Amino acid sequence: YEKKCKEDMELFDQRVAEVLAKKREELDVLSNQELIDLCLEKGLKQGNAKKDRMERLLGEVQKTGEVEAAVAAIARKVYRKELLALSKAALLKLCTKHGVDPVVKSVLVERIMTKENGGFDGSGEVADEPEASEELKEPEDEVLPEEEQAEEPVMKKPRGR
Repeated sequence: YEKKCKEDMELFDQRVAEVLAKKREELDVLSNQELIDLCLEKGLKQGNAKKDRMERLLGEVQKTGEVEAAVAAIARKVYRKELLALSKAALLKLCTKHGVDPVVKSVLVERIMTKENGGFDGSGEVADEPEASEELKEPEDEVLPEEEQAEEPVMKKPRGR
């Protein structure tokens, strides 16, 4: 457990360093006057040199939590990719473990609307949904080892009204 925590902290520190390096590059291309304006806008001392201003602004970014938010966004994106790489059976197992309803009506509605609008959902980004096969057929059940079959969630069919 301690080893995993240590690895997670090292990964976090690495990502913080990456975010700060990126922010430093963004600040480095700004002129002295733009840096002075940013310092004044954030209520920071202006300093004498460009480097002083950049360090003050980087310190402020860390204090306000912008770095942690950026690191959290990176971690969320990585975890999303990991989840997308899992099989349907593994995802259902995770849903059961966390008590999450695997079929959420609002998600289905959004996906249908996005698909009907050519991948555009109004957010300015094109969705990366996997293409469904043209034939509408029942998905094949994956064969799980016996010990996993007992843990597989059983989904009830909705009653017709």
